Amino acid sequence: MKRSAGLAVALVAMAALTGCASVSPKGGFAEVEQLVGQRLEKQVHWYQGTPEDQEAAEKVGKLLAAELSLDSAVQIALLNNRSLQASYEELGVAQADLVQAGLLRNPVFFASARDPNGSALTTNTELGVVQDFLDLLVRPARKRISALEFDETKLRVADAVLVLAADVKASYYTLQASLQVAEMLEVIARAAEAAYEFARRQGAAGTLNDLDLASQEGLYVEARIDLVRARATVVAGHERLNRLLGVWGADTTWTVSSSLPPIPEREPPLGELEALAVVNRLDLAAARLEVEQLARALQLTVRWRYVAVAEVGISTEKDADGLRVTGPSLAIELPIFDQGQARVARTQALSRRSRQRMMALAIDIRSEVREARSRLLVDRHLARQYEKVLIPIRERVVAEALKHYNFMLLGVYRLLEAKRDEVVAYREYIEATRDYWLARTELELAVGGSLVVDSLSLDQAGETAPPTPEGGDWHEHHGP
Repeated sequence: MKRSAGLAVALVAMAALTGCASVSPKGGFAEVEQLVGQRLEKQVHWYQGTPEDQEAAEKVGKLLAAELSLDSAVQIALLNNRSLQASYEELGVAQADLVQAGLLRNPVFFASARDPNGSALTTNTELGVVQDFLDLLVRPARKRISALEFDETKLRVADAVLVLAADVKASYYTLQASLQVAEMLEVIARAAEAAYEFARRQGAAGTLNDLDLASQEGLYVEARIDLVRARATVVAGHERLNRLLGVWGADTTWTVSSSLPPIPEREPPLGELEALAVVNRLDLAAARLEVEQLARALQLTVRWRYVAVAEVGISTEKDADGLRVTGPSLAIELPIFDQGQARVARTQALSRRSRQRMMALAIDIRSEVREARSRLLVDRHLARQYEKVLIPIRERVVAEALKHYNFMLLGVYRLLEAKRDEVVAYREYIEATRDYWLARTELELAVGGSLVVDSLSLDQAGETAPPTPEGGDWHEHHGP
């Protein structure tokens, strides 16, 4: 009886030790804020019905009231994008899983009443309670695995913030370029219209043949078509940015400057960005944690492969004669048919898959950095060629054409053609500048943050190898 009572007390004590666990409303969000702050220096907020929600909403309203800059657009999206808010809920799910992993399973109470002779005086009763003892043994390992999963979720959520910021930047630059192109096409359309009107008057006076008149009319119609398409592109770009900002209704009346920022005179050092990306990319860090998580899960599965059920408990039985018998109970599943081989094989496959995916991601990241860096340099060169070479040439052509026109050595149509060529060169320069900023945004995302190379970060490049599962052959494979 004393041993049975001691077992009951132990079961109650285990329940008391694990029953006080709780779930924090914003568990893990502080780490996400820190990761984002190190890379973007922007504020993020998780709406959960707190007083801070109103402060964040007011900040969004103030930013929308002014002309939208690139920084304010990114800040609004990080505070107001609903898809990002949904991503934050992954933290809540992962934290709840972590708390759940630390809880013991509830004990199971059972009771039975047997009446062999149909008489209540001879009823046999039995009461008992059992607890999954294996659950108690694997609880520490299960918590460690769940903690790794929680850390992985933090990294993936923070990476989603960086991806959103890059999308906002790309959309903002694209919209600015679209606005500038639309302005250029309005100039072209007005010039084409003036040329057509002049040609039409000449045709009416009989000084211009039908072929030249039809050619000028065709150029005018083409210019109008291009302008309509450009305006439609502006509307589409505005709406895409609306979606990223998470705004609707009256909040969609924001405006942006139609001038792309000038290309900087110098670029940051680009030679060590591959190493920086391997250290700095949050999705790669998350993949490393997944590898470690599945390696630990494999160890746990192999260790307990032969034991799937192990229950201990206490029961008391009163027989028909009134005699009560009380004592402990034990139930262990015998590994006769299922020896855990399928569970082990499945976890091994998952572990190998995670390692291969992590290595593939590391290779892809290096390639993405090289590609984005090459594109950045090419687009920079092209934009500089337009700015320093082609546009000055077109401007000189217009100036010379105007001189020839003033001396009646050149017709008005040739002058208008030279002006159209100049405007087209400006348009191509705008598009080249846009491509440069898109490439720069892509490179920032590929690196995982800022393009500024930190020597401390590079020192950590040698510490990025994934953890080696015990008993595995990971050390035999070398990767990027």
